[in-house]
Amino acid sequence: MFPKYLRLLFLFTFLLTLSLFGEENHDLIFKIESLNQTVELNRFWKYHPGDDTLWADPFYDDNHWDTLSTQLNLVKLGDTIFKGQCWFRLHIRIDSSLRNKTYALLMDQQGASEVYLNGKLINSFGKVSDSIETEKTDNPKMVPGLIQFSDSLQYVLAVRYSNLRANRALKIYREANAGFNLRIKEHDNAMRSLKAQVNAGFLVLFLFMVFLILGLVHLLLFLFYRQQKSNLYYSIFMLLFAGLNYVVFQSNSITENPTLNNKAGFIMSLLFPLFFIPLTGFLYSLFMKKIPRIFWITVGIAVILSLLYYLDISFIPQLYIGFVFLLWIEVTRLVIRALIKKFDGAWILGIGVLFFILFFTGIMIYVIRFGNIELSGQSAFAIAFALMTLAAVLSIPLSMSVYLARDFAKTNVNLSKQLEQVKILSAKSLEQEREKKRILEGQKEKLEILVTERTKELAAEKEKTEELLLNTLPLKVVNELKQNGKAEPESFEDVTVYFSDIVGFTNISSQLEPKTLIGELNEIFTGFDGIMEKHSCERIKTIGDAYLAVSGMPERNENHAENMVRAAMEIRQFLAERNKTSNIDWQVRIGIHTGKVVGGIVGVKKYIYDVFGDAINTTSRMESSSEPNQINVSETSFLLLKEKFNFRAREPMQIKGKGEMRMYFLEGELKASR
Repeated sequence: MFPKYLRLLFLFTFLLTLSLFGEENHDLIFKIESLNQTVELNRFWKYHPGDDTLWADPFYDDNHWDTLSTQLNLVKLGDTIFKGQCWFRLHIRIDSSLRNKTYALLMDQQGASEVYLNGKLINSFGKVSDSIETEKTDNPKMVPGLIQFSDSLQYVLAVRYSNLRANRALKIYREANAGFNLRIKEHDNAMRSLKAQVNAGFLVLFLFMVFLILGLVHLLLFLFYRQQKSNLYYSIFMLLFAGLNYVVFQSNSITENPTLNNKAGFIMSLLFPLFFIPLTGFLYSLFMKKIPRIFWITVGIAVILSLLYYLDISFIPQLYIGFVFLLWIEVTRLVIRALIKKFDGAWILGIGVLFFILFFTGIMIYVIRFGNIELSGQSAFAIAFALMTLAAVLSIPLSMSVYLARDFAKTNVNLSKQLEQVKILSAKSLEQEREKKRILEGQKEKLEILVTERTKELAAEKEKTEELLLNTLPLKVVNELKQNGKAEPESFEDVTVYFSDIVGFTNISSQLEPKTLIGELNEIFTGFDGIMEKHSCERIKTIGDAYLAVSGMPERNENHAENMVRAAMEIRQFLAERNKTSNIDWQVRIGIHTGKVVGGIVGVKKYIYDVFGDAINTTSRMESSSEPNQINVSETSFLLLKEKFNFRAREPMQIKGKGEMRMYFLEGELKASR
């Protein structure tokens, strides 16, 4: 016989072995103690490739099957484990309190499935098949199936599954997970979640429609008035934002087509680097005189990043994050710069943009420092966090919309004020007519005296009006208005355009009192007007320190180019003589170009004669490419004038929107032509 201590040691070893085996068996059974919260069925699944209906039998021996995650991550598994069809089996033990009750079974999948409980088909999601033509993938997500436990405490949950498009989804759309996630939830909670998801889906769909309509409307506004580039950038941003909302709607809908969802997510990921590009363009167009070169560089980088994503480069997520972070810095810089310089309405965009960037930057820092943010769907913090996230996401498009709406409303207010002034003038005219009628009906002896006085007053007013019209509109247009009551737009093939602005005007204006500054400009431009009139040229308008004039319209003139350059030389001489006795050294840059111009009256109540055409833009480029006290002439004008005037050729220059152009500085008149 063995000694007593050996018998005790043997008994202890035996019991320990039993406990170890018992613990192992316990680990291979998924236990459900309670369903007060969602139970994720994410462990102990037995897996076998292929298809056999016998595998639904609860008494089938699956000990030789592999243990595998139902997500079927193809990147980790490779091509040999999952080939399109398989079965999963899960052994479940429930608490006695869950017997004879019905619960919601929620399936989130990439393919099609049939769910069996103890050998009985209880749910079917999509259509399982061994042929890609007959397989129908469907993801019910939030739509609950039903699972009912009977008197038993032991169950086998078997899932027949197929996803024949898995490798294609991985190769084309980068979707690595080919399988499913299964969870059980209390039925009433599932229905409440379903209702909340439906409401959220309607909200996202509504936002998608709003942003889509805003994008299309502002795209049309840009097509009708292309000078306002902010409408173009805003429309592109809104269309991209609508696309993002559509992807969110697809990803969070209660049911979805997995292939369509993967495609939408892939396209949005492909376009993600371009998402904030229109926002920077929008801010540049509002707060800077012209779009800087860095904008086009960022567009090029974004296109390259999208191409790298399409080529499935491994480190592209890090490049995406870095690129977006740099764009956020630039957007923040533009907004702060606009706020410091007190651009009108900049605070509206500043609130939206800075709130978005600060909120998501804070989230990124928190996640990097502490890990993922844990939220409970029913907690007050989770609800507040969701509302803050929604506000942050919508802050940029809403602030942009508010800014444009405010700008539009401000324009309408100014128009309303002008209309009110017109009404006041009309009322005064009517009152004068009534007074005249009363006089005519009065005493005859006083009538002639009063009529004479009124006639003189009207004649004086008419003379003032005609003088004002002649100061505003060309004589030909004024005569046409008198004869026909309107003036038709007219195209002129050969017109020489003059454009100049004052060098260093911003610095000069900041040093002078407003009254002194206006007086100086008035004296200078009055001198310009006299010179233009002397040489049969027509002043069109002044814009701040810029001066625009034409020759050859509205009265056609064969010597339009010669007249304009003579006027330009005299203007240069006029400033030189004036500077001798002036405290300020006024200098101008002058640009001259000849081309086709369209002229006509703009407006209905306040007549303004304006000119349009590519020649106007080209002349502006000539002026900006000129130098102080120099007359920069395009090649077109040079060819018309080279026989009469002396020019100094310049190196060809790249002109925005025109490419490389040849230009010449006007030196003076040739002796032979005098």
